[in-house]
Formats: sequence, structure tokens, C-alpha cells
Amino acid sequence: MPRGPVYLGVAIGAAAAIGILAAWPLGRPAAALDPPTGAVLSECDGPLSELVIQYIPEAAATVAPIYKQFLAYLPPDVTVHVVCPDRAAYDDLRSRVGATACTLSPVLTGHPITAWARDRWVALAPADARSPTTLLHPRGEDNASAWPQRAGDQRVADDIARALAPRVAARKSPLYFDGGDFAADSATVFATVDVALRNIQHTVKSRCELTDSLARTLHRAVVLFEKAPSHHAGMYLMPIGHRTILVADPSLGLRALGGQPLPAGVLPCGADFSPQTQSLFDAVADRCTAEGYKVLRLPVIPGLDGRTYLTYVNVLLDDRPGRRTVYMPTYRGVEPLNASAAAIWRSAGFDVRPVDCTGAYIHFGSLQCLVNVLRR
Repeated sequence: MPRGPVYLGVAIGAAAAIGILAAWPLGRPAAALDPPTGAVLSECDGPLSELVIQYIPEAAATVAPIYKQFLAYLPPDVTVHVVCPDRAAYDDLRSRVGATACTLSPVLTGHPITAWARDRWVALAPADARSPTTLLHPRGEDNASAWPQRAGDQRVADDIARALAPRVAARKSPLYFDGGDFAADSATVFATVDVALRNIQHTVKSRCELTDSLARTLHRAVVLFEKAPSHHAGMYLMPIGHRTILVADPSLGLRALGGQPLPAGVLPCGADFSPQTQSLFDAVADRCTAEGYKVLRLPVIPGLDGRTYLTYVNVLLDDRPGRRTVYMPTYRGVEPLNASAAAIWRSAGFDVRPVDCTGAYIHFGSLQCLVNVLRR
């Protein structure tokens, strides 16, 4: 932070001190202040340029088939940074995915990690041509004290920043969150109910203070949901640009099944089409409409456990001149559901690239949960 001359008078000095303290991140010394940043990256504006995935051989059966299919789609101008604990892990992934047009580049951590890249950080665009992209990571990870891989995830943003310095920097937030708790377009950040639950009366005093803090940090208007499914934002909504947002709808999932039950084993916990659950998704759609967004609905089947979703908004969007592409998860055994969701994405103006995420959804995530966007 710039400092003025010391001897400018008591009144000016006191006013400056008040201004500095008002903007000071809680508990951070002067030496820890970060350079200015731009806004959090939009989910839907601009072409994909640099992505980040995480890989460990223990998760190969779950994630390697997903990476193989997704990476094969990406064009040559995309770089994918592959965060791995060591070179052997990176080489293992390379052997599993085969040749790609995109460039793969290893980031070796030297410590345990999980395979879930989205939740580790959110990317803040450079403030100007001389500033780095900033990876804003949470104050702490859930279960880090008891789970070595999750403790390692706390360090991933710093690992990436060291590997890609000086054009990438890392910054620790005073707030608790997962990267998946946010979904943004060029104007608004939508934040989950869990962000409020984890922070109010813990890191901030009130809902208003939390919203203001997020708006100052992310440089977008903030919609902090009061009623919504208790899951990451990308499991139930996705902004697609032009003040339009796709919101998942269990009733459409039920309709897409055509009155047929789910095949055995697709959702072992059972599907939740209860009015109470439907009302949570409807509340999201109503709030987005109240914020001035056009809302399109598409199918979802939430599980009775509240965590396992067959969802079609957990996507990656690539916005290029004359062509908008959605990398959309699909699931084996529910082909009518896959087709219904793809048709809605096409009607919204997207070229649909399906990615079979059957291996991931049973672990409570899907495609976007495995891929983070560093640059557009």
C-alpha cells in the first residue's frame, strides 16, 4: 500500500490512518499487504486460456477417464497446469490421457493433495498489465487437521504461485469458503448459503459485513443466497452471459425420466423429488429473477443424501468469437436425462461437448469440481 510523507500534519495523518485501518485485512501485518487485483474471473466471458487440474494416482479410476475425454477436446492455445505431488504422478497421468492438442505443464508440490482443483482458490484478474493474476485461497480447509491430503490442498495456491511467478501470486483470504461456493459473470458473484454459515459470527459480525467484504475483494456485486440447496453453486446454477443464468430443476429431471425409475445403482441413496427440495431450487431461480436475470431451467436429480447430484450445470464454458462451447457432464444409465440437458444447452446457443463424469458424481462432484480456470 502506498504511504504518504510522514510530516504532513496531525489532521492529515490521522485521517490517513483511519482510512488505512478501515481497509486493513484483519490480523495481517503491514508487510503482508498484497498488490491490487482486478475482479474475480467470470464463468462465461472470454476464451479459456489456462486451466488447473489436480491429480494423484490413487484417484486414477475416478478422474483419469474424465481428464482423458475433456483434455482431448481442448484446442492448442489452452495450457493446462497439472498439480501433482511428484513427477511420477504427472507421468502416470500423461500415460493415461495420451496425446493432447492442448499443452500440459506439471506443477509438483512435494506434498499430499486431493484431486479436486475447483475448491482450492478463485482467480482474480490482474489489476493492470503489470500485475499478476491472484489466486485467492480460503482461510482454511475443512478437515485439514485430520486429513493429510486436505492439509496439502491448503498449500496448492502457493505452490502454483511459486511455479508461475511472477505472473501469478497467491493471497490468503480472512474468510472461509470453497472455490465452488461462488459462480460469477461479468457483473455479479453468486455465493452459497454455506459462505454465510461458515463466516457470520466467526470471521465477520453480520451478513451485511460479509457481503461488503466479498464485494470489495471480488470487485463484483454479490448475491448471497439465503435459501438454496446446501451444496456448491456449480451444482445448481451457472451464469451463461447476457444477463442469463441456468438453474437446475428437479421437476424437469423427473419429467426427463418419463415416469421411469432410475436404473439400479445410479443413485444408491435414492432420488429426492420432495416439495421441500424443489422449493430450494425454485428459491434460487426466484432470487436470480429478482436480480434482473433471465432464468432458464434444466434437469437435475438430487440424491436423498443431499450431496449426490446428477447435475448439468457443473460445466466449463468457452466463449470464443462466433462459437460458444459448453463442456457438459453426462452420466451412464440416464441417457434421456443427458439428452434433455444437452438440448437445453444447445437452445441457449452452445456447442455441447459431453464428458462422461460417472466416476465423479458418486463422490459428490462433477466436471467443474475437477477443473479450475486460471486465465481467460
